[in-house]
Amino acid sequence: MDPNSFEGYNETAPLRNGSRTSAYLPVDTASRTFGTSYFLISTLLASIIPLIELGIGLHYKGQCPIDQRIPTYMIVAGVCGLVLVGLSIFLAVTFMCFIPDSTALTLVASCGVCLNVFATLVVSIFVFIWFILGCIWVFGIRKEVQFIIPLAPNYCNPVLYKWTFALLVLTIVWAFLQCCVSCIRQCCFGRSD
Repeated sequence: MDPNSFEGYNETAPLRNGSRTSAYLPVDTASRTFGTSYFLISTLLASIIPLIELGIGLHYKGQCPIDQRIPTYMIVAGVCGLVLVGLSIFLAVTFMCFIPDSTALTLVASCGVCLNVFATLVVSIFVFIWFILGCIWVFGIRKEVQFIIPLAPNYCNPVLYKWTFALLVLTIVWAFLQCCVSCIRQCCFGRSD
């Protein structure tokens, strides 16, 4: 039996109310979170941190004899952060342009969202582990590092070390604030049903 022989069959035609099936993704809930201007703007603002990390890591590579992993941490964190920002922007645009009544577009968007979520999950797990390692490396040498004698084994460029330290703290604060704002938005403006 040929599916194209059905009367009114068109993959881009809106679904009829009577034949509506349940969506694979909770589109309405996800769209309220990821398809908002707030999500897009906060993602773009968050891209400032990985750009700074990448720039400082590249500029001061090799200028931290006490622990050469610190500039490497900055470079990898910056690159991974930019990848996450790109994935987040793609997710936001997908939900902003989502057409829930179109069968073909819904399927394509659902597959894109699923792949995006999987890639974001994998990169996020790596970034979380990398962040913990960065905290250990940076906070662990805080009392030993000196910024005056460049040839000393416990030297680290002050710009590199202090910015890394500050960005780690800023990342912790940013994550905490984002959680608080998201919880407040969900509690105050969330579900009305």
